[in-house]
Amino acid sequence: MGKFAAVHMTPTNVTLAEHPVRRRPGQSRRRALWTGTTALALVAVLAACTGDTPAPPSASATATATSAPTASAAPTPSATSTPTSLPSASDDFSSIDLTVPPPRPDALDAPPSKEAAADVATYFALLFSYSAVTHDLRAFDDLSHPECGFCSDFIDEIRGYEAQGVTTEGGAIVVQRADARMQSDDYFIVTTTMSQDSSRELDADGEVTGKNAGFAAKTFEIDVTWYDGSWLVASVVPT
Repeated sequence: MGKFAAVHMTPTNVTLAEHPVRRRPGQSRRRALWTGTTALALVAVLAACTGDTPAPPSASATATATSAPTASAAPTPSATSTPTSLPSASDDFSSIDLTVPPPRPDALDAPPSKEAAADVATYFALLFSYSAVTHDLRAFDDLSHPECGFCSDFIDEIRGYEAQGVTTEGGAIVVQRADARMQSDDYFIVTTTMSQDSSRELDADGEVTGKNAGFAAKTFEIDVTWYDGSWLVASVVPT
């Protein structure tokens, strides 16, 4: 799959230090991942992509956020579920058709607000499983900041799967909660709680090459930024 026509440019009037894109220190943005895992195992993807401890935001961003507690400061019991814990019975994955893209939210055209940021983060999470199953990366790519390591690595991997004839079955995501806090007028961190259905991967011959049990009520921080009239996802970090 070739590059898409819509390529986001790095904001020229905002430095990455001011709007941190959180990656593990020294991590290559194009580092290969998912060795021994499946592409749809979101927790495994993030562990490989970001490391266990995200790089801290800049002093200016931290000062803005001191009035709001972080999710990691007071984790809920559900947020401590292991990556292999099964989704709860209340998560209805059976009604989700992953061959159909999630509805595009009105928030993508809305100005910066906590409500819009939460909707954008939710949409991005739903695009993850849709893109993995269909290999349709257009919306995911358009929403990805060029310095988002998780985003670019996922895109690279799915393009590789397309070339190799690897397919994914299952892995639907249900977002239970998304709470945004403002870091600046145009930068938000959205604490998102979600569950993921079990999944498996098949090679070009239809042989199963990987399985994942899914997870329940796992919490992530999705950083979203508003730049030049568009929303972009800057980082995804497990809490």
